[in-house]
Amino acid sequence: STISLPHSRFYLCAIDHLVRPPLLMAHGDFALLAANDSGASSGAGKADAVDRARRQELLQAAFREAHAMVDLTSWTWLVHGRLTVSFIVLLLIVRAVALSQGNIPGYSVLGIHFLTTGADLCCACCAVPLFVGGSRGYCVRSGCVGPALTLIFSMSMVDIGALVSFLLVDTPRPLAPESERSAVDLLEAVMGVWDFALIASVALELALCASAWRLYRELRVAGLYPPGSNPAIGMKKDDEVSLMELVCEAEDAKYMRQQWQQHCSCLGDAPKQDGSQRAVVNDGMP
Repeated sequence: STISLPHSRFYLCAIDHLVRPPLLMAHGDFALLAANDSGASSGAGKADAVDRARRQELLQAAFREAHAMVDLTSWTWLVHGRLTVSFIVLLLIVRAVALSQGNIPGYSVLGIHFLTTGADLCCACCAVPLFVGGSRGYCVRSGCVGPALTLIFSMSMVDIGALVSFLLVDTPRPLAPESERSAVDLLEAVMGVWDFALIASVALELALCASAWRLYRELRVAGLYPPGSNPAIGMKKDDEVSLMELVCEAEDAKYMRQQWQQHCSCLGDAPKQDGSQRAVVNDGMP
């Protein structure tokens, strides 16, 4: 049967009144849940921010304590390094004055003196940012302490090689027979200003290398180097600052040390294993 138009309108209105309130209630519940979720997320965000700020304060306190410890334990090496750099710069000035006055080393040792002068210049340029800035300087924050230490050590080895070559090649300067041989003339004939500068250069660069190594070791122990280390943790008990870090990074030195220990342990276990196998064979024999 068919429904007339007025009856159909009545049924539609009834259906509309029955369905609309639950929908409105559902939308209200969703709005309430969204508000609760936003409140919970905002509360969790505030807690995370407080926790992050607390960790930041603890990390800053650890950095301040580490810097204070390094300043207390390494101020001697900082002063020693600064004085050494000052004497190296003075040595470069002495060489420049001698060159300006026409005092040029002999042809056989000219390359040696040029090499050691360049080594002094490189050491001074690398050591000034390290020893002037200290533990809070840009050299430490940018991770340049290791490369600077390697360069200073390399230049020291170059200077030692130059000194050995000088002792093998150099000959005393001849004196004219008619000249008055004073003590100064005899001393200059044996060793001149360039020769004294070479010996002083070797001594100063070795002293600078020792100061840079001690400062580097204090930074490593305190957890201030390499950059990104946590000073609150510092170094692990099984770690140590190896002398191999003079020529390589800390991670490479640690890897090589672990490999060497494993190799030595394998070599140490090999005779024991062979002996045990021989004992088993001998026991099985009649």
